[in-house]
Amino acid sequence: MQIIMVSVFGAAYAQARPFSTVDSCAGPYALLNVLDRPTVSDSACAVKKNKVMVELGYHYQFETGSSINTLERLPQPEIRYGTGHNVELKLFPPNYMLQATHAAGKKSIVDGYSDAGLGMKYEFGYGEKWGLATDTAITFPSGTREFSSHGTGVIVNGIVAYNVNADIGIEFQLGLFHLFNADYTAQETSINPIIDVSDELNEITDKLQIYAECYNTIDIMHNGGIASFLDAGVQYLLTPTVEVDLSAGHNLSGIPDNNITYVDLGTGLEF
Repeated sequence: MQIIMVSVFGAAYAQARPFSTVDSCAGPYALLNVLDRPTVSDSACAVKKNKVMVELGYHYQFETGSSINTLERLPQPEIRYGTGHNVELKLFPPNYMLQATHAAGKKSIVDGYSDAGLGMKYEFGYGEKWGLATDTAITFPSGTREFSSHGTGVIVNGIVAYNVNADIGIEFQLGLFHLFNADYTAQETSINPIIDVSDELNEITDKLQIYAECYNTIDIMHNGGIASFLDAGVQYLLTPTVEVDLSAGHNLSGIPDNNITYVDLGTGLEF
């Protein structure tokens, strides 16, 4: 039933038209705007008809508290295909996960695979200033025991993008996540607001973009706790169809007695 609901949503808006003749999701430098990575928020731009976008990356996370934990995740695959009519379909293959824990003078290592998923993005329209989109996904309990959510998950995001001027853009994303927790004893539902500010640095080169982002997870099913993170990164366009990026982030609050820092290195390719 959940898969049918996502498919119907896309069909219902298939005949929508752009609200401007200026397409901010196209052009020789548009890959910087269309890519979902490396930000936590997704782009408001859908992949163009018959185009394929592949996003890959390596994530390293370092956590300190009662123990020291590291987590490596790769290749962070996301495959996006433009069907036309402002719609793209997404495939999320599993990640390979490697987690190491250092506690009481001992080290333990666990590895395995995360869940896979499917998704769809619908771009309501574009303008010289504005972009609006919805982004939905379903995850399946296909990963190994240590890294699977052990239940079908549903993610729904609404995205609003606004170009302040030729250089600076602001994006706001509001998401609703419904997932099982790691030991599949309960379900987790959270609201996830994100605000992202980017600067294309056109005064230096059209191929470079930097961003800063603040995102939060608000638990609405259990204790109502809030976890906040801040991250920032840089993207560089090697060619109109090849991008590389580097980013880093750190938790600001909401994880008692723990500090989490992570770095991400990746690329985006358009075919």
